[in-house]
Amino acid sequence: MANGCRDCRTCTKAGLTRMGQDWVLASVYLCTVGLLFVVKRGVLRHCPQCKHLLSGHRRRIDGSFQD
Repeated sequence: MANGCRDCRTCTKAGLTRMGQDWVLASVYLCTVGLLFVVKRGVLRHCPQCKHLLSGHRRRIDGSFQD
């Protein structure tokens, strides 16, 4: 977790769970011929620290991160 952030649901998952998630996501990208990857990287907002989707980060009621 050295290169992740503590507010991210993906960074705080167990290693085996993350590995399974990566395999499923890779197969989805292969099935869509990479189109879903391009859409995800080009349209959705990502965390500058861990590069995961910002929608998967925990926030306070006022919208700030829990840091």
